[in-house]
Amino acid sequence: MQTSERDPGTIFTFYSYKGGVGRTMALANVAALLAKWGHSVLIVDWDLEAPGIDRFFLGTDPSISGQRQSKPGVVDLLSGKATGTEIKWTECIIEAHPFGASSPVAIISAGRSDDTYTKRLQALDFDELFSKNSLGPYLEELRNEWTSAFEFVLIDSRTGITDIGGICTIHLPDVLVLLFTSTDPSVNGVADVLSRSRSQQAHLPFDRGRLLALPVPARDESRTELQRANSWRKIFAERLGEFYKDWLPKGKSAYDALEVLRIPYVPYWSFGEPLPVVEEGTSDPTSLGYAYQMLARFVAAKLEWDRALSGEFLARPVFRTERQWNLKWIEFQRKKAEEGLQKTGWKGFSEIRFFSPNSDITQPQDQLLAAARIATIHTFGWPIGLVLDREDARPRATGEGILTEVISQHSYDYWALTMQLDFYTLMSLFEDFRSKSLIFVDTQIVRTTEALLYCSKLYRRLGAEGSTVVKFGLRYGGLKGRRLGMASRHGLRIGPEKENSYEDGVDTEIVFALEALDKELASLVEKLCSPLFLLFDFTRIPRNVYEQIVEDFRRGIVRQIS
Repeated sequence: MQTSERDPGTIFTFYSYKGGVGRTMALANVAALLAKWGHSVLIVDWDLEAPGIDRFFLGTDPSISGQRQSKPGVVDLLSGKATGTEIKWTECIIEAHPFGASSPVAIISAGRSDDTYTKRLQALDFDELFSKNSLGPYLEELRNEWTSAFEFVLIDSRTGITDIGGICTIHLPDVLVLLFTSTDPSVNGVADVLSRSRSQQAHLPFDRGRLLALPVPARDESRTELQRANSWRKIFAERLGEFYKDWLPKGKSAYDALEVLRIPYVPYWSFGEPLPVVEEGTSDPTSLGYAYQMLARFVAAKLEWDRALSGEFLARPVFRTERQWNLKWIEFQRKKAEEGLQKTGWKGFSEIRFFSPNSDITQPQDQLLAAARIATIHTFGWPIGLVLDREDARPRATGEGILTEVISQHSYDYWALTMQLDFYTLMSLFEDFRSKSLIFVDTQIVRTTEALLYCSKLYRRLGAEGSTVVKFGLRYGGLKGRRLGMASRHGLRIGPEKENSYEDGVDTEIVFALEALDKELASLVEKLCSPLFLLFDFTRIPRNVYEQIVEDFRRGIVRQIS
C-alpha cells in the first residue's frame, strides 16, 4: 500500500451479465501484470455467492488458502457495519506474489471461508444496510481510502442485476470492464447494465465523473471460426460502439478496439484457476497471456489508446553491467554434488547450470521454493529441480538460497538455486539405472528439452520478462567406454552402437532470450546435445529427430522404451 502524493487511484469493476466468460480469470491476470509493472494493486472479491479469486494465486503461494480461512473479507466488513462492530479493511488484506516478492497483489476476499460463511452472507439485508446502517457513506469512505492507498482497485462483480452487483457497477467504479460473448443476451445485458449504472450513478450524493466503459469480447473463436467471429465483431461494434467513443481517439473505431481487446478461447487454460501471464508469458501474439497483457495495458493507461499500444510503462530498467557466471558458487556446488554422487556408486552424470546476466531480480528463499515447486515438469521420470516433502529429501534454506539432495535406489539428484536466480543441478544418468554402458540419444534430447522448459517456467514464475537473457550450460561426465543407442523408436537408425573410447566428459554453453524458446526450442536442444553425440564416432542426429522428440515432449508424450 502507498500513500504518497499522487492522483487518486482508479477503480475498475470487472462485470459480465452471464457467467462462464472468464471474467475473474481476466481480472486476476490483469492484476498480476499491473503489479509486475510496478503498480500498487488491490483486488476486492464482491462475487459473494461464488467467491474464489484468491484461488488464482494459490500456485504461487499455497498459504493463501489458510489466510482465506482466517482473515476477514467483504462479508465481514458488511456484517460489522450491520452490527456496529466495524473492522478495518486493512485487517482483511491477503498478499499474493505472482511474480515474486517485488510484485505484490493485495486481495480482500469475499470473507472468511469457514463453516459460517454462508450463514453470515444470508444474514445480510442490503435494504436495511442502506436505509439504517449508512452503507452508502461507508462505501464512499472505503472507496476514498482504497484509491488513496492503491493506484488500481480491481473489483470482481457478481453477474446479473442484483443489490451486490449494483454496489460494484454504480457505487464504486470509475470504469466498467464489460466482458461478453457472442450471444444476444450477453451483449444486450452488458449494454443495459452500463446504461442503468450511468443513470443511477448520476443520482448519487457524491461527485463522480462520467462512468466509462471498456467492453471486452471474451471467448473469441477467431482461430477456428474466423468468418463467424468477424460477423459477430460487426454486431459488437454496432451495439456497443457508443461506449468506446468516450475514450477512442479520432480515426479509431469500435471495430479497431474490438480487434485489439478480444480475448481468445484457449481450451488448455479452461481447467482450474491458471495465470497464463505467469505460466506462458505474454510474448506470443496468439496466446491468452498476450491478450491479457493488452487488456492490462488499457487498464494501466486508463484507456489512453496511444499509451496503451506503445506500452511505455512496460519498459524494463537498463542495466549498466552484465553479471557473469558465479564460478566460486558453481565450483562449491559441483564439489558437493560430485562427492554425493561418488558415495552412491553412480559414475555418469549430467550437470545443468544457468543464470541471467541482464536481470536484477532477487527473491527470498520461500518464493524460490514456491516457484521451484510449480516449475517442475512431470513428463519423464523424476523431474529436474525435484521437490519432495520427505524429511530426508526436502529443500533446505541456505544463506544464498535453497538446495536439495535426493538419494534413491535408482538415481541421485542435487540442485541449488540462489536468491539472484543462479541455478545448478547435477543428476545421475537415467541410462545407468538400466545399463552403465549406454547413452540414449532420445533420453538426452528429452532431458535437455525438459531443462530448457524448466528454466523458462522457473524464471517466469520469479518475475522474468520474455526479453530476459539466459546463459545456459550443460556438462556430461562418465562417458568414456559407453556406446550410443536409442531407448525407443523414432524412425532413426544409427547402425551398430557407436562407442566413445576417448573423452570422459563434454561441456557446452549457449545464450538465449526466454521468448526464443517458443520458436527455437528444437534448435537450442540440438546446440546443447550435438557436442555429446559427436563424441560417439562423429554421430550427428538429423534435425527432424530433434523436432519430433521435442514436440512430443511439449505435448506431454515420451515414447515407451523398447
